[in-house]
Amino acid sequence: MESCDPNPKLELLQAYGLSLGNVTQLNRFAMAESKQTKAEYSGVKIGAALMTEDSTIYTGQYIEDLIYDNSITAEDFAIYKAVAEGKTKFKAMSIYFENKDGNAEYTIPNGKWRQKIQEYGHFVLICCRSEEDYIVKSSSSLLPYSYIKFDAEKKLFFPNSEEISEVLDAAAYWLKIDHNETTRREVETMMHNEDITALKKAFCSRIAFGTAGLRGAMSAGYANMNYVTVQQTTQGLSKYLLEVFDEETCGKRGVVIGYDGRHNSFGFAHITAAVFKHFGIRTYLFDRMVCTPMVPYFVSRFKCVAGVMITASHNPKEDNGYKLYWENSAQIIPPHDKNIQESIEKNLELVDVSEYFNYFERKITYTADNFSGQTINRYITDIGKEYFINKRELNKSCPPITYTAMHGVGYKFIVKTMASLGFQTLNSVKEQIEPDPEFSTVAFPNPEEGKGALQLSMDQADKEDSRFILANDPDADRLAIAEKQEDGEWKIFKGDEIGAILANFLFQTHKRKGEDVSKFAMVASTVSSKLLQKMAEIEGFRFEETLTGFKWIANKAMELDDQGYHTIFSYEEAIGFCCGNLVRDKDGVCAAGVISQLYAQLCANEDKCGVMNEYLQNIYKKYGYFKTQNHYFRCYDPAKSKQIFDEMREGGYPEELGPYKIKTIRDLTAGYDNSKPENKPDLPISKSSQMITFTFENGAVITLRNSGTEPKLKYYCEYSDETPEKASEILDDLVTNHMIPTLLQPEKFDLV
Repeated sequence: MESCDPNPKLELLQAYGLSLGNVTQLNRFAMAESKQTKAEYSGVKIGAALMTEDSTIYTGQYIEDLIYDNSITAEDFAIYKAVAEGKTKFKAMSIYFENKDGNAEYTIPNGKWRQKIQEYGHFVLICCRSEEDYIVKSSSSLLPYSYIKFDAEKKLFFPNSEEISEVLDAAAYWLKIDHNETTRREVETMMHNEDITALKKAFCSRIAFGTAGLRGAMSAGYANMNYVTVQQTTQGLSKYLLEVFDEETCGKRGVVIGYDGRHNSFGFAHITAAVFKHFGIRTYLFDRMVCTPMVPYFVSRFKCVAGVMITASHNPKEDNGYKLYWENSAQIIPPHDKNIQESIEKNLELVDVSEYFNYFERKITYTADNFSGQTINRYITDIGKEYFINKRELNKSCPPITYTAMHGVGYKFIVKTMASLGFQTLNSVKEQIEPDPEFSTVAFPNPEEGKGALQLSMDQADKEDSRFILANDPDADRLAIAEKQEDGEWKIFKGDEIGAILANFLFQTHKRKGEDVSKFAMVASTVSSKLLQKMAEIEGFRFEETLTGFKWIANKAMELDDQGYHTIFSYEEAIGFCCGNLVRDKDGVCAAGVISQLYAQLCANEDKCGVMNEYLQNIYKKYGYFKTQNHYFRCYDPAKSKQIFDEMREGGYPEELGPYKIKTIRDLTAGYDNSKPENKPDLPISKSSQMITFTFENGAVITLRNSGTEPKLKYYCEYSDETPEKASEILDDLVTNHMIPTLLQPEKFDLV
């Protein structure tokens, strides 16, 4: 099932009472008329075909004069014929342009002629290169706010929001370079309505390329995800890859490109491939939707220079993204992000990729190095080799498990993985099995949201007498679990709880094999639970924490492996888990296979409700009861988000929150950590993002940060004690009665 996007070209034609047959006919007449061109000076050929309201067709060819202003355009020629017969209402006009080298190009009427459009009302303009190869637009988009100044290219890509003429020029230029009818129509509507606010929002800022690549709303303009910005990004990336490596290396090793089931993911992946092809970079393009972990897996397996995954993971349906992996198969870290952003900004003028990409069908026209089903199955096979922990008979006897793909791509990969491990009964939520870019049954396609996202799964599990639920997010790189308890209620496990379960299970599994515990390593983000750190202290293995994001986690894991350690597990609290080193990123498919085998073991020992939660409680009994409260407020004003953090720093950091004394403060925005020599933090600092951690004398830890991909202000709070009741009581008081009202002040800053 591919993206269900409507065909905007067809919609626009139908709005003007035109059929595809009408367009083909007009294009044929325009091409034929171009042969009558008289242009001995320029050598071009231009023909036009005009259809009036009564469907009569008038044609015209370009007649050139030595004095340019005396030339007769093909468009004028056709209109003069129609007007001479009293026809002044038009449906459509097709224009065919052939340059002096005999190559057909899309072209639009010149600025001088556009002023005449106002006299004839609205109609469809068709710019064709053949009968079937064309773009369409409404004539209203050509009304001249100002003419494009091609000598001021920088202003076209970076218009000054205070200069209205620059904004309008940028929008007009966009209509010249954008071949996608949906985004063209958005800009045409903005211009026709003179919606300066919308135009500024679309064109006066640029979607930024960071360590997470791109992620944003799919809409027109340089501020959003669309075919223009995806092509510009890939041009900059291509140039950077050729600079870091070389043409021969890029041509031989190539790039892996994958995509999920969101609107435009297929097309974005294909234009990405076409741009790489244009620059001589080999492309491994999946011929089907895939889960995100497969891209870094094949970057590693094929020894590629990079990998690109088109996905916005669990974001709302309006969003999409461009996720980049480096040659080490991990997401990029500085300085690559900054260097790539600079390369993008140096290569904004679109190259012609029409040799490799069909703009109408939104797919490549060449044969990429596609993956066969057998090749794709290597990923499943390797999961089975690395993580077949139980005997097949044990997994086969496991009670039924319920699974939801959350309208994403995970179903086929989970089914194959579970089957390869011997599981027989996997009940899938039918309404959410197939990729659905509308995410029809959930408000937010994120299993981390809890009950709202998992309600269908719980309802189905209740009907089918299933006590355990696996849930992937739409690109299947995250995993959530839920389990029915003895009282009949469902427990949805937090990310830190799943992390503790997987960490303990993998530790015990490797330990039973007789491996050297002192060579084990685990990694977690700094906002994740400190339970793994406590486990490492007691059991004698290496533990490291990193900044948030799997880019940091994966690179730290590789660093530890290079030092002779075996990184058996890494995770982040946002339900992202990496078991071993098969994939250098979070992998919801592999994690599902591993935790299901633990569930099979537990049920074999005692077939009842709540076995997974009981396993978790035993971990807490051994290492301490770590209670967490991780949540967020939505903050739609970046200035207010920054002000919240600035106020924490003003006049010195706070020394206490109510009765709770603050022991140390780490501010990774300001580069301050008073627990370290010279107050310099061990973790990398970033002035472009906000992140402050408070550690209290009683051991509680609170971290506040703004999200890099969503308008969220997140908080991560943890406290451990000898009993769960005491841990919960103290943490609730600290967070609810002191941290939120004192530091975040939701009412003052309009947090929701």
